[in-house]
Amino acid sequence: MLTPISKAADFLCISGSAYISKSIVFRDSSMFTHIDGLVGLLGLTLPFLTFRLTKVYQPFRNDSGFGSVIRALVAWLFAQLILVAISQPYPDVDPRNRWLLWWTAIAFCALVVGRCAIHALPTMLRSWRFAPTRVAIVAPRGAKPDLLARIALQTRNAFVPQVIFDPFLPSNTAVDQIPVVREMNALKQVMRAEKLREIWIINPPFQPISVEHLFETFRNDFVNIRVLPVLEGSTLAESVVDIYRGVPVLNVIATPERGWDTLPKEIFDRIFALFVLLAISPILLAISVAVKLSSPGPIFFRQYRKGMNGNVFSIYKFRTMYQGADKPGTVVQARKGDARVTRVGRILRSTSLDELPQFFNVMKGEMSVVGPRPHAVEHDEYYKNLVQHYMFRYRIKPGITGWAQVNGYRGETVEIEKMEARVRFDMHYIQHWTFWLDIKIIALTVANGFTGSSAY
Repeated sequence: MLTPISKAADFLCISGSAYISKSIVFRDSSMFTHIDGLVGLLGLTLPFLTFRLTKVYQPFRNDSGFGSVIRALVAWLFAQLILVAISQPYPDVDPRNRWLLWWTAIAFCALVVGRCAIHALPTMLRSWRFAPTRVAIVAPRGAKPDLLARIALQTRNAFVPQVIFDPFLPSNTAVDQIPVVREMNALKQVMRAEKLREIWIINPPFQPISVEHLFETFRNDFVNIRVLPVLEGSTLAESVVDIYRGVPVLNVIATPERGWDTLPKEIFDRIFALFVLLAISPILLAISVAVKLSSPGPIFFRQYRKGMNGNVFSIYKFRTMYQGADKPGTVVQARKGDARVTRVGRILRSTSLDELPQFFNVMKGEMSVVGPRPHAVEHDEYYKNLVQHYMFRYRIKPGITGWAQVNGYRGETVEIEKMEARVRFDMHYIQHWTFWLDIKIIALTVANGFTGSSAY
């Protein structure tokens, strides 16, 4: 529960410090250039990459306040050093350096205060009525290392496991510093010693379980016994228990409901797309001229793609093929040495520069900066019956780049195995999405470059 709060607090500390220091240095707003704006945007995203590298966001159960503060400060200073180095070649560096110095100092103090306050929260929460409920977990043949992660994902950290009971274990052990016992008497002793009033049974849905032994053991104790369904071996069901419009439901397959969690993504998409379009406007103009001179036809190529929940939209790309290269109603993937591709188009496709106009789709809300890559509608019709969970990719907004692309799956996907691998990466992204995962994918896209052996 505290990790998302910690991330939000860190972002507020860093962004608030950026604004305060900007007000101190750039009293005349006309002195603040678009280069400064891009540096500021990078300065808001870069720290969370260094935070991940230094493992700032560890489970609070295993972390100390002092260690957390030190790691956050080291990661912050490292990010600012990188930012200073990047900003040096650009003009008007003196006021920018003063801004970064003030930003570093103010955020340094804010992060110390914020992290100390976050680590003081558990003590306060224990005395409040909405504190996370401490529970005992009954997991027949289920006490695996990822058990607690799955429980936290499904219960939104509303429950804190204190003991795990698995009668099929050969001996007592521990999972993430939580004791795992194999005897009912041991479970009963722990529950009474810790004054636990909740038992959660981890059970695959639609499979009956026997709970008579629990009833018998705790018949005289005021203990609540509940069942938490967990779908094992499914690529779709990592979060199956939910409240939908006030009604408790078991999600077997459903569009991810993240509510306010996606607000940072929506805001970031628009701001990032606007900054990119402004920054690369000369490049867009140069490419437009090159495309126009390369062969007769329009500058932009528009093609129907499916967006979130299958809604069809028109995607923008620079034209890379000769006009009329494709027959109406058919789409053939470009291959190496494809005669339909112009000389300029071959360069654009190999560097992915033909994708840049899709930032206009992001501004329109049809796409996200990061998400599963949308395919031509004709390709969707072909693959949807060949690749399992293929259409689930469209439960969220498609993206310009994605988890599959930074892992090497971009460009042509002739073999079914390649498309299956791409879908697996897309499914992983949908299930494990966070705002910071988006930042990581953007950073990897930039770091790895826009070229690839399978893009032509």
